[in-house]
Amino acid sequence: MNRQGVAVLLKALHYLGYFPESLQQVPLDVRTFIGHQLQLLWDATADYPRHPSTRDVHLALIRQHTGFGFPTGQDKQSLETWLRTHGAPTAPTEDDLHECAYARCRALSLELPAEGELRRLVRAALHGFFQDLYARVTARLPAQVLAQLDQLLVVESDTAQSVFDQLKAEPSAPGVKNLQHELTKLQTLRGLGVPAAACAGIPEKVVQQLKRRAANERAGGSCTHGLRIMFRDLSRSVCRVEISQSTVLTTHFQRPFRAS
Repeated sequence: MNRQGVAVLLKALHYLGYFPESLQQVPLDVRTFIGHQLQLLWDATADYPRHPSTRDVHLALIRQHTGFGFPTGQDKQSLETWLRTHGAPTAPTEDDLHECAYARCRALSLELPAEGELRRLVRAALHGFFQDLYARVTARLPAQVLAQLDQLLVVESDTAQSVFDQLKAEPSAPGVKNLQHELTKLQTLRGLGVPAAACAGIPEKVVQQLKRRAANERAGGSCTHGLRIMFRDLSRSVCRVEISQSTVLTTHFQRPFRAS
């Protein structure tokens, strides 16, 4: 019984990155297979351990053998810092950063923290990464550009949308009037004068994530500050592709005219 229990714990650490609270959490097929490898006739893990102290001794032996260790408070803080500065730039979503955290813990021979605690670490690291990014981009923007970006978020009393929301709107049906409207939107973006250097070094995955965030937010209320920052980052992508967008728009709107 002890042999099988230790074997299941050892393989659980190898594949899961942590020790399960109960061996019954490990699929029966896995426990049975390990039992057969040990030349046992049946799964005996239901009775493991007979004494609580036995499990503690076995965990200590496995940690000594594998080099894995239980994460300390300092280990968790270091993990959050690493995810914030090194993991998030290439994994800017919560799911991707979770995978990054798993790989980092394995590389450092650290057992995974509890699920809720790991999720808190990942969310804190992701939030900190974007806050650092917002501050860095903001510091690179001239005061005049900041003022213009803020103005885009203002919802006038006689309108239902801010200029920011209007710029995000999808093009309407093909037509000369709508073509002119889309070109005006491009000219508005170009007129902001956002310097390319303001967003230099931001990975493409992060830019795409910021674009999705901006597309799902509306100006006004408590989210105004966040939208202001997100729009600055979004401007990098807009400024870079504005010429190709103009070409696509022109081609799109001219097609029905040629057919007629």
